[in-house]
Amino acid sequence: MDRWVIFGFGNYLSDIADIIHARQGRIGAIVNNIRPTEKQWEDLRRRVSLLGYDVPVLELADYEPADGEKYFYGFFGGRDKVLPAFKHTYGITFSPLVHPTAYLGSHARYGEGAIICPHAVIGPNSRIGNFTRINRASTIGHDTEIGDFSDVAPGASIAGLVRIGEKTTIGIGSTVIDGVSIGSNSVVGAGAAVVSDVPDNVVVVGVPAKVLRKNE
Repeated sequence: MDRWVIFGFGNYLSDIADIIHARQGRIGAIVNNIRPTEKQWEDLRRRVSLLGYDVPVLELADYEPADGEKYFYGFFGGRDKVLPAFKHTYGITFSPLVHPTAYLGSHARYGEGAIICPHAVIGPNSRIGNFTRINRASTIGHDTEIGDFSDVAPGASIAGLVRIGEKTTIGIGSTVIDGVSIGSNSVVGAGAAVVSDVPDNVVVVGVPAKVLRKNE
């Protein structure tokens, strides 16, 4: 049984635990990397209590890596800024997490720390970047590339030969047609239909999707 250590916690912690359990693993510890509010602590205690087994919550200063552990990053905000420090300090590599019900086509690849959730479909020859999240029941077409630290929300549908940059969010239930390029640090709003290229650093919404504002 794999023992997972989760660095940080946020809204996505329950989904991470679900995938670990579906793969017959257990959470061995949660390492706290933020200064949580009392409400955040209450929420964490509630979620841990539902796991059915004890999970210690450690401060960074109290944690030391052990042989046989696997590591995942549980707080998706600021991944690109915080992760390099963790990797340097502890000399660890973060494992990807793929739910058993996800489908990966031939030659589909995913990077370090990527998470692919239940019933997601990744088409053949596609590439999912490091620390990128492919959420529940989303579909990624053939030969599509998604950059590091990006997020594809539940139910999003991305066609084939699409290029998506780093730190970009594809909103819940949105659609991206074949061959479109979406830049880095951009946001596609929920339910949007992207039918033409999207530049870096913008928010697009609507059907068809149009630029609403800069993403600052």
